[in-house]
Amino acid sequence: MLKMPGLQLSSQNGICPGRQRAYHRHHRQQSKDPEPKEQQEQWHKQQFQRQVLQGRSATLLPVVLLLLMATLLTRPLCAFSNRLSDTKLHEIYLDNKEIKLSWMVDWYKQEVLFHLQNAFNEQHRWFYLGFSKRGGLADADICFFENQNGFFNAVTDTYTSPDGKWVRRDYQQDCEVFKMDEFTLAFKRKFDTCDPLDLRLHEGTMYVVWARGESELALEDHQFALPNVTAPHEAGVKMLQLLRADKILIPETDLDHFEIRLKDAPVPAAETTYWCHVQRLDSVVQRRHHIVQFEPLIKTPGIVHHMEVFHCEAGEHEEIPLYNGDCQQLPPKAKVCSKVMVLWAMGASTFTYPPEAGLPIGGPGFNPYVRLEVHFNNPEKQAGLVDNSGFRIKMSKQLRQYDAAVMELGLEYSDKMAIPPGQTAFPLSGYCVADCTRAALPATGIIIFGSQLHTHLRGVRVLTRHFRGEQELREVNRDDYYSNHFQEMRTLHYKPRVLPGDALVTTCYYNTLQDKTAALGGFSISDEMCVNYIHYYPATKLEVCKSSVSEETLENYFIYMKRKEHQHGVHLNGARSSNYRSVEWSQPRVDQLYTMYIQEPLSMQCNRSDGTRFEGHSWEGVVPTPVQIRIPIHRKLCPNYNPLWLKPLEKGDCDLLGECIY
Repeated sequence: MLKMPGLQLSSQNGICPGRQRAYHRHHRQQSKDPEPKEQQEQWHKQQFQRQVLQGRSATLLPVVLLLLMATLLTRPLCAFSNRLSDTKLHEIYLDNKEIKLSWMVDWYKQEVLFHLQNAFNEQHRWFYLGFSKRGGLADADICFFENQNGFFNAVTDTYTSPDGKWVRRDYQQDCEVFKMDEFTLAFKRKFDTCDPLDLRLHEGTMYVVWARGESELALEDHQFALPNVTAPHEAGVKMLQLLRADKILIPETDLDHFEIRLKDAPVPAAETTYWCHVQRLDSVVQRRHHIVQFEPLIKTPGIVHHMEVFHCEAGEHEEIPLYNGDCQQLPPKAKVCSKVMVLWAMGASTFTYPPEAGLPIGGPGFNPYVRLEVHFNNPEKQAGLVDNSGFRIKMSKQLRQYDAAVMELGLEYSDKMAIPPGQTAFPLSGYCVADCTRAALPATGIIIFGSQLHTHLRGVRVLTRHFRGEQELREVNRDDYYSNHFQEMRTLHYKPRVLPGDALVTTCYYNTLQDKTAALGGFSISDEMCVNYIHYYPATKLEVCKSSVSEETLENYFIYMKRKEHQHGVHLNGARSSNYRSVEWSQPRVDQLYTMYIQEPLSMQCNRSDGTRFEGHSWEGVVPTPVQIRIPIHRKLCPNYNPLWLKPLEKGDCDLLGECIY
């Protein structure tokens, strides 16, 4: 955090000494007439904007931090309020070097404040920053900032043509600038501007496009050619979650840490390998701790696809054989190492637990062995690679209020599920049915605070929906622009409470336009997955709540395809994978497959970490939760939304049942 001159915090309660009397007077008044937190934040933000407009600060970032500190000091988390301002400000380097984009999310006013540093210099005549649907420049929403008389003091809200070659001036100007000079600029945007030629800001993956140049542009014209910028560090695209939850600070100061890493693992010259490393933890886990943060240590970028650490659920003194090799040859005694502790996938970074919860580790009865599993994706089959990837884990001796845990939602890793070729966005759904949550969750339910969506190469959209009886509640997590290269472990701004008897339905959409045969579920990178790893508290015994089509249903389907559809490549006693791939797919057969998946009985995995299912139910032939495939568009009510009847930028290619993927 930047240090402000003359600003000191009391060691007693974290309040600026000069504000002590005002602080106590304010809280005495609060007990009589409390002021809404949102109004406090809005007043401070207005002061911030006035200061910027009046030019009181040549550097915006310290002002932002000072303002946020003043706002947050009115909150009851005094113990570490001197660090709380760090939680509101997010930042990224657009060029991985010097162009710094900082932003703050105002959830109350539904807008984002942006600040750019080192984005241009006196040689540049223009700079643009905008949002793209999937990283391309077609149908992009762009703010152009122009240098006039030595200052970047002109802004134009534009959008690009469907072919990405032309820039057009938007009839509604929504890039609200409140600070521009020769080095920096600050502006804001509403989440939803009610402009069909703008892209809505959302909580999924967003693609930020940017460029700068020295050529002169005709920004006053209604249309001009999009500048073609190819020089390094002059243009680019960044994937990020723009509308993200506040960053989490760790209140404990006395932390222990350890690493779980591979030991010079030779990466096989094969497309897909799962490598296992069984490790004994040191004496630090002899007493009970809470894991409060884990950090990925990726030593072979581009090869390591995802990693998981599993605890060995065995007696405290039971020895597990150490191992470092292909998971297919894992010693039988290490099969008990199956309870998920921490995980990572491409694009994710350090994950921090909320202050009220931590992942339990150590103490009496705790077996000290863990298994690290690393998925190597080596499509070029490079030889001679060695990997030492793993995790650095921080833990606290001071136990928190709740034990946290990880649960898998979605589809079983099985070739019982298939995706036909030639599809823009074929949906597959995995169910966590009401009977399973009723059998496994406590009466008060669980709170989900983190989520990581996961597919392999064909996934283009993933979401988990929440049902209570016939009522659909707010989604757990949703990414309409999902990328398998950016699988963040996301802290949720909205943290749903899931009660016994609720149902969770995870749906993944797949693009198979490049495939010639059906894609199957499985472990290989060329197969597909559909998973949502949720982090929640309080911990329960339920670790896997996933589904697939039932065996009987699939057997009847192949009988139908052979006898009624005359698919002679189908063999009734043959492998499922061969049968799926032998089908000659037409649109009616695609529709039949989809209908079977959403209507026919399921095989449920309502499992503990040791693989055993919860008792009291037959988990074969379970009726799926009824779900409408068309999901709601989250936008506010916009009067006179599209007066010119323009095609909205968000309108994308449509597929099954009119569902449009962006």
